[in-house]
Amino acid sequence: MKFSEKWLREWINIKIDSNILCEQISSSGIEVEYIKKFKPRFTGVVVGKIVECIVHSVFNDYKIVKVDIGKKKLLNIVCKALNCRHGIKVAVATVGAILKDNIFVKKKIIQNQLSEGMLCSFYELGIFLQDNKIIEFPKETLIGINVNHCLSLEDNIIKISTTSNRPDGLSILGISRNIAAINNFKQPYLKNISAPIHVQKKININIEAQKACTHFLGRIIQNINVNVDTPLWMKKKLFFSDMLSDNVITNIINYILIEIGQPLNIFNADNIDDNKLIIRMAKNEESIVLKNKSKIKLNENILVFADKNKILSLPGNIHSIFSEINQKTKNIFLSVSLIDKQLIYFILKKIDANKILEYYNYGVDASLQKYALEYATKLILNICGGESNLINDFKINSFLHQNNTIRLYYKKFQKIAGIDIKDTIISNILYNLDYKLDFQKYFWDVVPPSWRFDILIEEDVISDILRIYGYNNIFLNPLKEDLNCHKKNELTDFLLTKSAMILINKGYYEVINYSFIDPQIENLIFENKKNILISNPIAKDMSCMRLSLWPGLLKNISYNKNRQQKSIRIFESGLCFSINKKNNLEIKQDFFLAAAISGNYFTENWFLKMRKMDFYDLKGDLELILDSICELNHIEFRPERIFGLHPEQSASIYFKNNKIGRIGAIDPRLEKKLNVSSATFLFEISLKYFFNIIKQTKFQGVSKFPTIRRDISVLISDNIIVYDVIKTCKTFFMNQKVEINLFDVYSYQELLEKKKSLGISFIFQNYKRTLQDNEINLMINDCIGVLQKKFQVMLRK
Repeated sequence: MKFSEKWLREWINIKIDSNILCEQISSSGIEVEYIKKFKPRFTGVVVGKIVECIVHSVFNDYKIVKVDIGKKKLLNIVCKALNCRHGIKVAVATVGAILKDNIFVKKKIIQNQLSEGMLCSFYELGIFLQDNKIIEFPKETLIGINVNHCLSLEDNIIKISTTSNRPDGLSILGISRNIAAINNFKQPYLKNISAPIHVQKKININIEAQKACTHFLGRIIQNINVNVDTPLWMKKKLFFSDMLSDNVITNIINYILIEIGQPLNIFNADNIDDNKLIIRMAKNEESIVLKNKSKIKLNENILVFADKNKILSLPGNIHSIFSEINQKTKNIFLSVSLIDKQLIYFILKKIDANKILEYYNYGVDASLQKYALEYATKLILNICGGESNLINDFKINSFLHQNNTIRLYYKKFQKIAGIDIKDTIISNILYNLDYKLDFQKYFWDVVPPSWRFDILIEEDVISDILRIYGYNNIFLNPLKEDLNCHKKNELTDFLLTKSAMILINKGYYEVINYSFIDPQIENLIFENKKNILISNPIAKDMSCMRLSLWPGLLKNISYNKNRQQKSIRIFESGLCFSINKKNNLEIKQDFFLAAAISGNYFTENWFLKMRKMDFYDLKGDLELILDSICELNHIEFRPERIFGLHPEQSASIYFKNNKIGRIGAIDPRLEKKLNVSSATFLFEISLKYFFNIIKQTKFQGVSKFPTIRRDISVLISDNIIVYDVIKTCKTFFMNQKVEINLFDVYSYQELLEKKKSLGISFIFQNYKRTLQDNEINLMINDCIGVLQKKFQVMLRK
């Protein structure tokens, strides 16, 4: 938002210079982007009076005028402006003057007449909008004075920006309230305004969308003149705010928007059929035709103002061709409404943002709406004339939203602030900020003002007090707290560094995604998990806190696939968030490591046969990481059906019977929706189980005794998991140096009762002696006996 410093000082008359004023605005929590001194782009322009005005004898469009600028000689000037006439006081650019775009004024011969200067419009001076009319000054304006001084154009332009939780920073009124509190006084309450009621005529209001629009006020203003000029004082303020238009009604609405932060809507009352306005949700495929003939298709998420036959407008003064104010408009319907903020997003998806929608998006002070309507009515009557009617006041509830009472404890304030502030100072700050407060011995019960609907908890109130008290007045006393987190942080960095090095060496690229993701993608992958939504998201596709790293990785794969990447290996580490089941208001965060592969196993070449990456490629890479962190004997992959993954290619990962992650192929039903290929595999593990584990590297000499290998082939039932068989073998030889490996899995239709054949090798070695065949045979036979007893295996010969 931009505004002139003089406009702000009309509301907050305080004797401080411009720099301190801007510092105080920043201290109040509203960022000042810049302050610039406005420098008019013209020189040598003075006030003159037309003492003679004669129409050119040949060219009727031109007039020959004599102008008195306070000197002995009258200036002879040729002018074409329609409002050029005898007796008015005008802006005269004398010979040698410099106008907009560095135009140098010289003596000229125009239509065979000498012109010793130029009568100027605002546009030719480089201010306001393009206008064919010359400037007319009031009769009491002195002749010969500098126009720059007469127009009082010397001013500072201040541009500010505010966060979404501070709508009070989007108005002159809101900023002045904060400056007043910083300077230890309270901004006076707004005086009641009541426009005169000439006739008792109403527009009938029917609010069908009662959840979307909870409060609506409006009135008819008849017999207005929309072709009058906007007053100079209003033009200047709107010009400095970049909100000046060529329509006087729009200028009045914009003026109120900036001054008190209240958006208003205007309709051409003559085009409201049957004198009835309907506030409803649009129908699917319903459309609105705008002034520029463009057509916008709507849907059931868009709020509209309509009559029984047509849509008149959308919130934000987005008018159809039927409700647009034009030069022939005589009667208008002026209204103000309280609209659900969430619906503004759907309108913004359909059209470009405008200032009024921006204010709706930040939030509107419901208690100020009637004042804004009366204020606008008074300005319209004073500038455009006309007759005002009764106000339609339609409320869904009998009372407007009221902020809740918040209890602020003095001890908690001291602990959070870190300083001792007297309770009288705190009470005074809250009073100046217009809080309702009841001070008890150890606490305050406070109710925030109506325009601070972002104040919800005790910490919000403390923050509000401290920004007015002044952060510069708070001593920098370091907080003392015993935090046992160094070891965990060091181990986290160690684990992440080691994992990253392994994956990078395997051809993976590290990616970093936002922690905020699209809830639609998350719902595809995690159907039964509750989203953690953000109140004020940056965008719709960043409106949810991630439960997993997978949505970001899948988005990366889709992005690279669209750019003809045939082989993709990526990984990411970071925090993921979940709701604490014991306390729904608490969010847990844990560190995760995830990776994804998709496409070809290697790039195309002449000596290797192309193949797609598979489940075991990713599993092998994960096992390399786990082997560097802990003992692989403690890791188990259990086949499980996991939503979002292929039902036959998914497994949960366990460490010492604690579930630490999952791995698998993407569900074929989701491939098209996520725009990924069938050869897409992912894993994700939680690192919290490894924070206190450091794998010790053990060194052992090489045995000088030979190894002995034995192979067995056994038949087992097809539904037995091979891992369980190998695990049983390893458990049997726990106290021996034996390397056990599965080297063959074979099944065919001729095998009876759905069995499969496993080929298992056992490599024995001893560090002290050479093992004998008979003792190895005995151990193998005993191991087969255990397998037969547990799995009913059959030894193949």
